[in-house]
Amino acid sequence: MRHTFFSVSALAATCALVACGRSDFDNLPFDTNPSGGIGGEGASGGTGGFGGSAGGNGGAGNVGAIGGSGGFAVSSSSGPGGGPNEFCGDGFVSPFEECDDANFDPNDSCVDCRFAFCGDGLVWFGVEQCDDGNFNPGDECPKCQKAFCGDGVVWIGVEQCDDGNVIDGDGCSSKCSLPTCGNGIVDPGEQCDDANGSSNDACIFCTKSACGDGFVWTGVEQCDDGNTIDGDGCSSTCSLAACGNGVPDPGEQCDDGNPSPNDSCIACVKAVCGDGFVWTGVEQCDDANPSVNDACANCVNAKCGDGFVWTGVEQCDDGNLNNGDGCSNMCLLPKCGDGSVDPGEECDDGNTNNNDSCSNTCKVATCGDGVVNQGEACDLGAANADRPALRVRQGNLQFAVRPVDRATNIVTFYAYGSGSSHTGYEVLSGSRIFFYRDLSNSNLNLVFHHGIDFNTSGQNQPQASVTWAVAGLPTTVVVLVADDNAGELAKASPTTVNGNWNMQNNSDGGALGTFPFPGNYTVTIAPTFSSAINNWAWINGDEAQTSLSMTETVEITAFPTPSTCRLNCTVPVCGDGILDGGEVCDDGNTTSGDGCAANCASLN
Repeated sequence: MRHTFFSVSALAATCALVACGRSDFDNLPFDTNPSGGIGGEGASGGTGGFGGSAGGNGGAGNVGAIGGSGGFAVSSSSGPGGGPNEFCGDGFVSPFEECDDANFDPNDSCVDCRFAFCGDGLVWFGVEQCDDGNFNPGDECPKCQKAFCGDGVVWIGVEQCDDGNVIDGDGCSSKCSLPTCGNGIVDPGEQCDDANGSSNDACIFCTKSACGDGFVWTGVEQCDDGNTIDGDGCSSTCSLAACGNGVPDPGEQCDDGNPSPNDSCIACVKAVCGDGFVWTGVEQCDDANPSVNDACANCVNAKCGDGFVWTGVEQCDDGNLNNGDGCSNMCLLPKCGDGSVDPGEECDDGNTNNNDSCSNTCKVATCGDGVVNQGEACDLGAANADRPALRVRQGNLQFAVRPVDRATNIVTFYAYGSGSSHTGYEVLSGSRIFFYRDLSNSNLNLVFHHGIDFNTSGQNQPQASVTWAVAGLPTTVVVLVADDNAGELAKASPTTVNGNWNMQNNSDGGALGTFPFPGNYTVTIAPTFSSAINNWAWINGDEAQTSLSMTETVEITAFPTPSTCRLNCTVPVCGDGILDGGEVCDDGNTTSGDGCAANCASLN
């Protein structure tokens, strides 16, 4: 308790100078001793003096009342037996009091009968947060309020600044610290501030960490060499040199940042054919070997036509799918029956059937190949032969012939007169030859004549000569007609006849008769014609004539039996319309009584 004692006279003297108010009390010489004692007695006979620890001995006056802590007592007596006392705390505001709340609470609005105020060293409850008895604005209790960041007063030793707010970034932070890197606040000019000195996190010296700043960002970067250059041991993404980091480091051919073995970079080596990995979109296969004769040639799936022989699968491969060039479109070597016409083959129908249009030797099926093919009745190969009843051959020319049939004897048919023949086949400057048959007796005769009769034709046959040597005649053959005289046509032996004709304005010739029919013989005629006879032809059974060579020998053959198989691969039979060996006639049927027997052996 603070106690203050003062004399009335002194107070009166003071108040005489100025009006006695709160400011006067503020300037009074109060004892500030925190332990004021009981006021001493007033001076003898005088007014009680001010109480205090140093109060003198009072006089005989009444003892002053005990003041409160820092309070005062006033004695109005002038000695023992004086009048009643006035004191602070009696609840009455005396002229010398600012207030009197009848208590001695030092923390309300009236302390020692004085109004409480900031700086009085006492905390006025409900009004002041603190009161350190001074007006220093830089301590912890400026203006009787507890100092705090943002109160506008810099708390010395605690705050670096206080701009009256708690806004960061305006020169004084919300923590009342001056802008500085490391204060945990992003101040102007700073990118970040994590309030630590670590150079291995996301904020280094208030700058955001980045690859290339020279500091390794823990957990984010593997390295940081202060640049973003690849290939120097630390990549542009701040990863250590390693296959798969996406950067071609020293010793690597490539680095695509992925582990795929099917792209252009495999284990940091450029993909190539033969590395055993299939480069998607570029390679079809990769068997890690250089062989071009297996299922993967040059990293392309082997196939027929690629130019490489796939061992065990292909027999050949010429780089194309053409047939007939020595290797088929199935990469098989040529063989008969593979369906491809290869060199040396006439055909290939894909089978080895020997009875179709292509033989099992890949030859086009033909009559005479020895195989009975479709449409053939027979085929004996080289044994095929045409053995007609009568055949003419001259050099490479050969053909079957029929006799000219008439129901009259040979002499009548020859109709010799005016030194000429008149068969109806005579031509100017031409020679004709044919078989003639007398249907009345079936005798077969050989007729020939040269030139034409002027008297009946009106055509002038120039002077001409013909010489024939006929040999191989059956012994039964005789000269039936000799034109002009016997010397022109006569037998020289049982099997030979010579002909020697000279003509002018007429025809010459003759007829040899009684040829066996069917027969078995070959007659030859060696001709010599002068220039006035310029053509020679065989008349074939009233059919078209066949021209003969004027200089080559003619062979006339009669066959007693037919061949087993003709040259056209048909089987000779009676009734087929062909006059084969051994037949007398063949009218295309096997009906009797129509001029040819059913067995083709006679005309009846």
